[in-house]
Amino acid sequence: MRELIARLVCWMSLAAVVAFAGLFAFLHNRPVPAAASGAAPLPAVAARAAPVPPPANGDRGRAVYERENCATCHSLGGEGNPRRPLDGVGVRRSGAELREWITGTGAAASSLSASVTRRKRAYLELSEADLGALSDYLAAPRTGK
Repeated sequence: MRELIARLVCWMSLAAVVAFAGLFAFLHNRPVPAAASGAAPLPAVAARAAPVPPPANGDRGRAVYERENCATCHSLGGEGNPRRPLDGVGVRRSGAELREWITGTGAAASSLSASVTRRKRAYLELSEADLGALSDYLAAPRTGK
């Protein structure tokens, strides 16, 4: 009888661990609605708009994005860390706001954790040209995934 109770407790414990892991994964990986993240919702027209060619300094912006390893924290065009996607950020944020989010300054600083703000402050050392190219690259619309 003791062995039966021990097996029952073992299986119930295993089921509880699996259930909590599934719940945690669901809550941790669900997409955040634009309204909850503080960003303006994407207009329906933007999704159907004709593709716009990337800006002239798009190659430089991509190079800065790759050099600074932005994909470790963010995804863009379906590549990188899906936890913080940057697709459509140019529709939701102005160029000045993008720069604040990149560098962790201004209004963006109050929305970021202290550790993220510290990490983003390193981007203040980027040249004005690199920061502008990165901002333009992020603001450019993307087609597909």
